[in-house]
Amino acid sequence: MRYFFRFLLALLMAALLVVTYGSIQAVGNENSKVEKVTNMASRKSKRSNQVKQNDLQLKENSLQLKMEWPKIVAISIPENKPGVTAEFSFTVSLTNNTPAPVPLAIDYDALIPEIFGPDGQALHRREPINRQIGNGEYHGSLVGVRQQISTSMEGRLSWQNNLLQLILHRPTYDESPIDIDKSWSFDILGSGEYQVRFTYETPTGIIVYTNPFTLFNIKEILEKKEMPLERIEVAGTGQLVTPLANFRLLQPVGLHNSAVEVDGIRFETFIPEPLLTLPHKNDNSYQSVQIGMRITNNTPTPFYFSFYGSFYPELIMPDGQVQRRGYATDWMRGPEESDFLLVTPGKSVTFFPDISLFWTNHSQFSLGVSSGYGGSCSFDQLKPGIYHFRFQYYNTSDTIPKKNLAGESIESLPIEKVWTGWVDTPFVEFRLIEL
Repeated sequence: MRYFFRFLLALLMAALLVVTYGSIQAVGNENSKVEKVTNMASRKSKRSNQVKQNDLQLKENSLQLKMEWPKIVAISIPENKPGVTAEFSFTVSLTNNTPAPVPLAIDYDALIPEIFGPDGQALHRREPINRQIGNGEYHGSLVGVRQQISTSMEGRLSWQNNLLQLILHRPTYDESPIDIDKSWSFDILGSGEYQVRFTYETPTGIIVYTNPFTLFNIKEILEKKEMPLERIEVAGTGQLVTPLANFRLLQPVGLHNSAVEVDGIRFETFIPEPLLTLPHKNDNSYQSVQIGMRITNNTPTPFYFSFYGSFYPELIMPDGQVQRRGYATDWMRGPEESDFLLVTPGKSVTFFPDISLFWTNHSQFSLGVSSGYGGSCSFDQLKPGIYHFRFQYYNTSDTIPKKNLAGESIESLPIEKVWTGWVDTPFVEFRLIEL
């Protein structure tokens, strides 16, 4: 009985799920339309708001395409040497404001990137080989009324034959190599202000999706029957376009080129001792490591900086593989006023999270990073060699939620002069040795 109710709850949550985002968003509605759609569902939903052909004749501005993007995005240009890259991601989401659920295939092949250089001219774009857009079958999603789906493209900056190149590719969640033939690529001019936008092209063909609004009878629930796939034939050339979003490519500055400066604020990945010794191979052995981020205020204005969930580590392995980590936790405290530190003009603050090298019970060395508020992550399968490490600073919040005794949010406390934005610092080299 307990699993029966859990299954019912899962079905209910699938029908009501709405994804929201807290970052600053850019919304676009240009030429928003999807033309003739023919229903070829292998099984129809029993709900009254099921997909119907007439409901899918979408009007102008009925769908919204947007990017999750802070006002300030600054990315450090990587060093021109083999294996050194700079990686980041673009998140694009689509919201359905029509009166009916809509099947959409907002996947990699349907999104077209455009990048404009510092001179305002569009950069030359090379498309993926055998790009699958046109007649075909696409895996998609049924987007409910006022619901939102999202997808992402991973960006990788690297040097090829002394030319700085940006590659956009599918997310590689299993850290498998990037398939260049299935990627977009741009030749970047160098440092400066750039703009990016994405266009969603409505494909022609069949969209295959699972319908979260499908209802089962008691027998099907008890038998744990899987949701059937449904198919919709789509014919149209409609487009959705995001507004232009800005990002900067910055040359590293400072000692060992370990910092970037954004409007007078300098961000630096700081490793005081770049030669690190691996601990002994036993379960209780670990070695504390000092790796931090230093923020210097070179402006005439004092700013607060958030030290709550704002630092994300990245590591380049000796073989050139880039590993990015988010913090995992089974508990996490909320942000507090003490997490915002004031940096006055001409002053610096250095944040050292709890980082250590240790020998795991899986017989491997790992580098563990603790966020300080309940989250932690680790980089595994380390061995002696040369590594590159950096922090990403990402903060879009200038408020602190206030809660009552029941833990419910009742108001937000604003913090004045909080610096918000996204900054990728340069990678800093360190070496692991074993005694």
